Amino acid sequence: MAEEEREEIQLAEAEEEVAVSKEQEPAAEDGQQLVGSDGEEAHGEIAATDIGAYGDHIIEGFSVEANVKKVSTYIKLPEKVAQYILAVLYLAVGVLCAAIPERIEGALPYIVGGAMAAVAITQFIFAIVKKEYRDTHTNKTAGSLIVLGLSVMIIIEHQWAHTFIPIVWGVIGLFEGAHAFNHAISRISRGMRCAYYIIKGIVEVVVAFLLLYEPEQYGELHIIVFGVSLMLDGITTLPVVKKYVTKR
Repeated sequence: MAEEEREEIQLAEAEEEVAVSKEQEPAAEDGQQLVGSDGEEAHGEIAATDIGAYGDHIIEGFSVEANVKKVSTYIKLPEKVAQYILAVLYLAVGVLCAAIPERIEGALPYIVGGAMAAVAITQFIFAIVKKEYRDTHTNKTAGSLIVLGLSVMIIIEHQWAHTFIPIVWGVIGLFEGAHAFNHAISRISRGMRCAYYIIKGIVEVVVAFLLLYEPEQYGELHIIVFGVSLMLDGITTLPVVKKYVTKR
């Protein structure tokens, strides 16, 4: 009798556990659905944020400030020294672009393709040394190879490059214009000077639309504007001028 009673008690406990688990299953499923939906919403928000800020990431990556940090980091120079070096370099290139736009426009495929190839090769070497290819969150190894292939295509296909480069510049110009207007709006909200960023944004957007509308016709105009922009960037990179521009 004792054994039969123990078996009945064990059977009753097992049935109770099964019943409890069945009652908890819908709750767990609901919880999983809630977690899943929240994850999807969060993922969507992140994706939307990435898309909206992608232009800013591109412009920030090519900005003078970013280049100053790169030079200071890789060459092991003080930041002020890097600022003066890049200021002189930007001024020199800007003067050339504004002074001889016809010649630069004619040699544009070689200049752009050669610069892209140099950057791609340098990035590929650093990526291999640092074994960047092990991380799936970055793509410098593969990306540098693709950019290298595009640079070769730009150098070889001159006629196509003279149309392709202005269109790409036009798209980047829209990003630069939006970036400048963002700075202007931010500075207005904080009661700071914003004239420089407003003018820069207007010029960038106007030239960008001209390039997208007639890429071959306004190539030289963009080179001139690009040169003036480089000169302004070079001047505002100087520590004394930068301090004046960024203050209230």
